[in-house]
Order: sequence, then C-alpha cells, then structure tokens
Amino acid sequence: MDTRLGVKGLIVRDGTFLVLVKPNGRFDLPGGRVKPDESLTHALYREIMEETGISASIKNLITQWTFINKVNLVINGFTYGCKYQKGKIRLSPEHVSYFWAPFISLDHLDLKPSANMDSQLIHV
Repeated sequence: MDTRLGVKGLIVRDGTFLVLVKPNGRFDLPGGRVKPDESLTHALYREIMEETGISASIKNLITQWTFINKVNLVINGFTYGCKYQKGKIRLSPEHVSYFWAPFISLDHLDLKPSANMDSQLIHV
C-alpha cells in the first residue's frame, strides 16, 4: 500500500475560519499533499498560497488523521492552526467558492478528512 503525507490549514481571522467549497459542494480546508523532501510546514505554506492566494502564519498542530484516498493509497495527514496575515482570496480551480465560518460551526461542517478538530484545541 502506498503511503503519502498531506497537510491542511485551519486559517483563523477575527474569530472565524476559512472554509473552501469544492466543485462537488463538499467543504474543505486549504491544503494538499507534501512533495518528496518537503517539510510539512513548507508544503502547507505552498498549498495555502496556491489554493487561496493569501498569506497565513502556521501556529500549531491541531490534529493528525489518516485517509484512504484510493485503493492502495493512504494519506497520513496533519492539520495546523494558522492565522490569516494578508491578501485577498483568489481561489484555484480546485475550489468554486469560500466563506468564513464561526467556530461554533466547526463541529457541524463536514471537513473530512481533517475532521475531529476540537475548537478548544485551536490557539492561534
């Protein structure tokens, strides 16, 4: 079975967090796969910029997760708490829209595979 690394960023701004929407309507956090010889944080900075065009600082690891993407492909992932720094959101073709959600909705949005995040663990 092939195993790869993935990263996601829970980007916080003014008591809300960034949610991206995929073409199929599923909710997502900015992130993606880690390239060979790339650190987790470098991959996350790159993915945030590629998918949103904004700058964010990475603060702390929130959760780890495992996702079976396809037959014989397992992604071991890491979701980090991030703080919005600057920039206007410019979505990549991977997403069709976005919104800033209040933390109260964190447990109610389907953000798999980066789910299981307790809003009390997020200190950014």
